[in-house]
Amino acid sequence: MMTRRPAPLPSETTHVLARVAIAVQDSLDTPWTLASMAALAGYEEHYFAHAFAEALGQPPLRYVRGLRLERAAHDLVFAPDRSIQRVGQEAGYASYEAFRRAFVRAFGFSPGVVRKRAPRRLRGRPAVTEGGRIERPGSCVGGPWIEKLGPLRGVSLLAASFSDQAIASAWRRFPALLPPCKPRTLGAAVSPWGWLAPSLRPREYRCLALGHLPPSPELTRWTLPAAWQARFDFHGPTSEIHTLFAWIFGEWLPHSTLRCTFAPMVTLFDERAWHESRYAVSRAQVYLPVRQAACD
Repeated sequence: MMTRRPAPLPSETTHVLARVAIAVQDSLDTPWTLASMAALAGYEEHYFAHAFAEALGQPPLRYVRGLRLERAAHDLVFAPDRSIQRVGQEAGYASYEAFRRAFVRAFGFSPGVVRKRAPRRLRGRPAVTEGGRIERPGSCVGGPWIEKLGPLRGVSLLAASFSDQAIASAWRRFPALLPPCKPRTLGAAVSPWGWLAPSLRPREYRCLALGHLPPSPELTRWTLPAAWQARFDFHGPTSEIHTLFAWIFGEWLPHSTLRCTFAPMVTLFDERAWHESRYAVSRAQVYLPVRQAACD
């Protein structure tokens, strides 16, 4: 006897659920409940839970727990100042042992192994279905293209905060700290959260110089494992780059069947455009780490 497959969800429902999933990921420290997620979607709880599981492959609260574990993996690699116990607590686990068990179930590695040496496993190439059809900002002159980026290595300078003033101050200092006559590519790395609503977790902005560059008291080593990225080409006022990020999260991702993974968002700059415009105009490649939104 053949099993009857459920009818596919309407496209409007799929887009609503995608927006909810992206909003949840953007503010993971919010105490999300089934009721609050359903209210954000504008759906009754029972229907929301059924539709969410159908579209994303997991019940809503299990999906949230998975995102928090994925963010914990990011912190183990990119926030070495945070202890493993603190990372586990921020993921919602009262004890290290509970965190370790959940982490191993999710990734097959213990938190300690990931802290010492991040496993480099590149999944299959994500596929975009609809994101390219929506209207894009005028400063987005190309993309998205899904391509592999990395591994990247270089040095970085952490801005004092995520404010425009602190970022500008970091860029004024950064070139003078770099060794002269060394081949390099200038870029930036930013945290992949807080683009849709104010975040309880501080965001980081790092000035990057990629290449064989030595660290110093003010410059720290920076690495990024190879990963699939959605690339957008940017050409316009430097002040509009963060507007492009907000559009990517608010408009492009909900239509793309993809979601951002917890890894730094990287922008690679063309220095000539900066020199010609005295930093007023940027030509850059913006990379968003992505994977399929539905769970494997």
